[in-house]
This record gives sequence, structure tokens and C-alpha cells, in this order.
Amino acid sequence: MKTTFKVALLALTVLGVTGTTQAQEVTYGIQIGSNYHMTSFGNKSVKDNNGKVGVSVAAFARVGDRLFFQPGIGASLLRKEYSFENTQKTPKFYQVNLPLQVGYKLLENGDFSLHGLLGPQLNYDLKTVKSSAATDYKKFSLDGRAGIGIDVSRFTVDAYYSHGLTSVDKTLDAKNKTVGIMVGYKF
Repeated sequence: MKTTFKVALLALTVLGVTGTTQAQEVTYGIQIGSNYHMTSFGNKSVKDNNGKVGVSVAAFARVGDRLFFQPGIGASLLRKEYSFENTQKTPKFYQVNLPLQVGYKLLENGDFSLHGLLGPQLNYDLKTVKSSAATDYKKFSLDGRAGIGIDVSRFTVDAYYSHGLTSVDKTLDAKNKTVGIMVGYKF
């Protein structure tokens, strides 16, 4: 099931790249927003699992019109709070994110449009996170990301959900789960 989902996300991304390579329209933009990081833990020793609010900034390119490819690069501060080995943990993750999404304009009326986005996101942790001697967070992780957004003239608002496809720590059996909202401007 997991492998099928990963292959489907990759196929959608390739389809988006293939479908938009001949498109002439390219739009660039910047975004800033907040995220709420809710890591899921398979290790039942983890208690009091609480998400925390973080921040994100990003730049993106939108290639195409109705069906488009939207690669981006961003930086995120993700925060968590949980108990493990009878000790309160509050790790912070400083990540570089590379979402590769395929988008589709669901509704378009003049300067207003509603779009959906779907694709994979590669994450790289800039700082090694150690919450205990038993944990070993990985530097790279892969998420699936889905979102919905609106554009009004040059302004954009996107809401998204990303779900970890790979474990970020084997001891904790931890996977990323993040929701966020971004506001931005297109050039």
C-alpha cells in the first residue's frame, strides 16, 4: 500500500512535468505562513504527544495554466512536545523543503481562481535532532503533500497537509504530519 502510494505520487509529478513542459506561462512567487507539526509515533512509550506552531517561508514557480507544475523550495521551523523515557522532550526541526506538486485550477473567474495541489515533498533537516540517547532522527524524509488554494490577482493563499511516507526515527517509529497555511505574492 505504501509503495503504491509513493509510486502514484511520483507518477502524478512526472505527468505534471510532462504535461506542462510545452506551456509558455511561468509564474514565480513567494510565501510565508505557519505550520502545525503533529508527528505520529508508533512507539507506545511516547506519551503526551502535542503539536506546536512553527513558521515557513517558500519560493515557488508555477509552470502552465489550468494544469500546472509547481516546484518550490522552502524553509520551515517545526516544533514538537512529547514525553519519552519519563522525560519531557521539545525538539525543534529546521528543515529545507522541496515540494514538487501538480496543480489544477478547479474554478477560474477573472482574477480569482481556486486550485488543488498534490505531490511529493522531500525534506532535509539542517540540524541533527537528538531528543534522547535512544533516538536518531534521519536527515532526509519524504512526505506526500496535498493542498487547496485561492489566487486573487497576484495574491495567493494555500492550505496544505503533508503526511510522512518515510519514518524519521526508527526507535520512536515517528512520521511527519503537518498542516499549514501560506500567504503569498506572485510576480
